[in-house]
Amino acid sequence: MPFIAMWLDRRYKTLSVLSPIVICFAVGILIRNLNLMPVDETITGYFRDISILYALPLLLFSSDVPTWFKQSHKTIVGFACAAFSGMIAATIVSLYLSTNINDIWIPGGMMAGIHTGGTPNLFAVGLALGAEEEVFTLTNSAQILWGAIYLLFVLTLAQKLFGLFLKKADQNETEDSVDTSYLRHDLMNPKMTLLAIVLATVIVAFSVALSFLVYDKLESTLIIVLITTIAIMCSFNHKVRSLQGSFEVGDFCLLMFGVAVGMMSDFKSLIEDGGAYVLFVLLIFLITIILHIGLCRLCEVDRDTSIMTSSAAIYGPVFIPQVAQALKNKSLIVGGIAVSLLGLAAGNYVGIAIGYFIKYLLEG
Repeated sequence: MPFIAMWLDRRYKTLSVLSPIVICFAVGILIRNLNLMPVDETITGYFRDISILYALPLLLFSSDVPTWFKQSHKTIVGFACAAFSGMIAATIVSLYLSTNINDIWIPGGMMAGIHTGGTPNLFAVGLALGAEEEVFTLTNSAQILWGAIYLLFVLTLAQKLFGLFLKKADQNETEDSVDTSYLRHDLMNPKMTLLAIVLATVIVAFSVALSFLVYDKLESTLIIVLITTIAIMCSFNHKVRSLQGSFEVGDFCLLMFGVAVGMMSDFKSLIEDGGAYVLFVLLIFLITIILHIGLCRLCEVDRDTSIMTSSAAIYGPVFIPQVAQALKNKSLIVGGIAVSLLGLAAGNYVGIAIGYFIKYLLEG
């Protein structure tokens, strides 16, 4: 499916309507909820977990950490406002609905993670906090529901509504199309790509082995933190950061992850048993967006930067070109991808920390 989605985007220029990641999510959702084919939960879970474990290091290898902090001051501030708003919202709503959802600190941490770096962090944090499969399914289904609605809002009405409270961007390029050359499949080097995959495999294997050595079992928290940390450390090496094809393979893993996540969304179960999760995720979305707009106004962040950083925090790097297309402001792509990678790296730490913080507040 990822290959097909990428081909459709190149052949028919679907970015303005359906980006490859949207196509992958949609196909997965339709397969599961329309029963188009049998879905094996175990196999789908393996694809979800393995694809995210590989996507994290492959995407982070190409990160230029010093450059993150050299981005536009407005972009950094806007993203910090978005991440902080998500953390506050997840904490407040978790405390408010603590009697409605068992062990709410786990989905609370997952939501703090997703509002810092996107869906990959939701599952990475969930693995780290020991979430049960039902929690994954209900939280993911509710997140897809409201996330899709918010994405539609971002692509259509956000500029007008955010513009009521925030100033317009200083520079707003009005091209009809957006350059998506941040994915350079034409420049992929087979040798470098294979080296990046091998290095990612070594990092994943080392993290798993160390978990068994220390805990004599798969300790998900340690594994996720180790993979994230080691990948960021590797990115400081120029040779690792310059591995052509690393980011593209990581992006492909996210597309595969999108199909798997879509196939694990069960709206029937959400309707029957997930009413509390629907409210939980909705309240977090609403409070996050309101807080973000308020903080951006206070910090004098412009409308387009606010929308882009909100999207970067919630959806991650794969949605950045599509949002830039809707805003008709391709100048935001580089900064948007930079801060979304920052969120991808920080989201695991943030989600785990917020999860345990909520647990401490609830249990004392």
